[in-house]
Amino acid sequence: MKNGSFAEAVRSTLIAEMEELRSEVRKVGEGLTDEQLWRRPLEQSNSIGHLMLHLCGNLNHFVGAQLGHTAYVREREREFTESNFPSRAQLFEQLDNAVATFRRVVGQLTEEQMLAPHPSERFGTVLKALVHIVSHFALHRGQMSYIVRLVGT
Repeated sequence: MKNGSFAEAVRSTLIAEMEELRSEVRKVGEGLTDEQLWRRPLEQSNSIGHLMLHLCGNLNHFVGAQLGHTAYVREREREFTESNFPSRAQLFEQLDNAVATFRRVVGQLTEEQMLAPHPSERFGTVLKALVHIVSHFALHRGQMSYIVRLVGT
């Protein structure tokens, strides 16, 4: 294996998985009315729109701000409580931009950077953080599939 080819394989795999998950989330959201997008199936649960805001916040914080130094400031609680809903176009644009940030930052990481500690100590290495972040995105993508059944599409 050429020097650096394994790191390239890791980067491209993480980016491809994130892109696929983003496409799946967009497909789920595009199939809903605005009311369904923001409806909470239970009072204590999340809407698909709020989960999309959360995924954007997660990517923009842990990848954009902490690895890419974008100066993004996260308001995590607001991701779940926002009542001034962005338009559908704005929400999808936020999602696309967050994934573009992931793609840009991860695509530039060296092997040494991926093996270095992530700024959030709870993750361990940057690579472990990235695997966790992709898994987190997939988990919420799965929740969205369940919520779609509950909000009556």
